[in-house]
Amino acid sequence: MLHRIIEQLLMMIRINPAMKPYLSLIIICSVIFSLSGCATTVQTQRLESMSDESICELLGPEWRSSPEEEGLLRRELERRGVICDHGRIIAYKRHRYQPAPTSRSTQRLARTSVQKREQGLNAIRLKKVSGVYKIPVQLNDAVIVSLILDSGAADLMLTPKVANILLRSGTLTEDDFLPGQVYRLADGSRKKHMRARLRSVTLGKRTFRNITFSISDSDDSPMLLGQSLLERLGKYTIDYRNGVLLFE
Repeated sequence: MLHRIIEQLLMMIRINPAMKPYLSLIIICSVIFSLSGCATTVQTQRLESMSDESICELLGPEWRSSPEEEGLLRRELERRGVICDHGRIIAYKRHRYQPAPTSRSTQRLARTSVQKREQGLNAIRLKKVSGVYKIPVQLNDAVIVSLILDSGAADLMLTPKVANILLRSGTLTEDDFLPGQVYRLADGSRKKHMRARLRSVTLGKRTFRNITFSISDSDDSPMLLGQSLLERLGKYTIDYRNGVLLFE
């Protein structure tokens, strides 16, 4: 592209020799413009190869990005449908960008899902993080969040940040809130939490209606998939070898 610009400039100088003194300046400006375009292309290609978590971390407090870089990162997250806060993913939009499945684990999951569907079962992939298993669920047809599978939790638990996202989307209203309830925590203490009702929770291809959930006190609290949803699955098993949750 650059050599074509220079050829056109030389042709213009042949036609109008008075432009000759400005030739060096014009060529330098053309080179700078061309290189800036190349840099933008390289940045875009580099972003497309990065994971959602890596891009989100670059917007966190540990990193300092220029306004141009921050805008580029936020546009990429918007394209992917990722919602993050302080360098951490908190939710996904319903219609989010999905990269093509290429890993061996994904291919193994696809084969397992086909086999289980033939047996009349649903197979949902689990992600092991710091010794716990997380599972993606869709809330009120609005956002997708990853919840820790916790059969010891009474209800599904969300953070205030996710609850506010649902409120802003209009899929959670004041009419959905329930009286607060006292819960026994893992350390044996008791604490009262706000409660509300989700109109729908989608797990794989099954959608469950009117699921009760509680709201934690902090956005740093883990989000849990508890008995208010698990008991609606009926019989379920966890295939640890393939990393999937199986239910009817």
